[in-house]
Amino acid sequence: MAALLAVRFETIAGRHASAPPAGLEEVGLDLLDRASIAAAFERARPDAVVHCAAQSDPDRSEADPAPSHRLNVEASAALAGESRRRGLRLVALSTDLVFAGDRALSREEHETGPILVYGRTKLLGEEAILAEAPDAVVLRVALVAGRGHGRKATCTEKVAWSLRAGQPVRLYTDQIRTPADSAAIADAVARALERDASGRFHLGGPERLSRYELGLRVASVLGLPAALVIATTTTEMPQAGHRPADVSLDSSRARRELGWQPLPLDETIRDGRPGPD
Repeated sequence: MAALLAVRFETIAGRHASAPPAGLEEVGLDLLDRASIAAAFERARPDAVVHCAAQSDPDRSEADPAPSHRLNVEASAALAGESRRRGLRLVALSTDLVFAGDRALSREEHETGPILVYGRTKLLGEEAILAEAPDAVVLRVALVAGRGHGRKATCTEKVAWSLRAGQPVRLYTDQIRTPADSAAIADAVARALERDASGRFHLGGPERLSRYELGLRVASVLGLPAALVIATTTTEMPQAGHRPADVSLDSSRARRELGWQPLPLDETIRDGRPGPD
């Protein structure tokens, strides 16, 4: 995210453990320490803040909920409070996993009901941010597809890299998402920074499909062996954190109020990296 935003803004990355993208200015930041947040703001002197740090591994959160609550809820509240006190615009990233999974194409006003610890902490984080900084923007991000940045593969890159290596991939038929490209997500952040908007916005891609259907689409678009894409279900291959069935997002508000437009899915798939950097 920092690398993509740096194309349009003077960007300073908050650094805790991992190094930021090459070439970016950085400032030390421990989000679990209010004094560290205040000190980082003093050194960086930002005009706005983008909060995208999270404990984002659902299985890890299920196994050990406390760190997720500290980072996703308590740290988010502290960051929002410091932003408000300094009169700074705040844009924070959340997740489609705040929903229960019992509805297709959820809108911002729909009931949430997360079933994962991760989703519950992200929802509590949203509420804490908007309570501390009512003018903040919370962007609920769907499954990230297309070109990744850094070591982590996007959902479509992960499939493509495995298929290119001749490795089968088992993908769920009963987990439905609306994958969106990383560049469009960064563009939504930029638009939220530049416009007079507040509250929650959904960032879902143009198509609603299962993980398995997405894998077949990757194979088709890139000319890779579809026979290696194997269908499974959450009953056949359970996860430590049971995922909701359908967290597809209706992103009409972002299109209408931010002028946001994600890439078509096939173009998103083709934009992925051929292999790990």
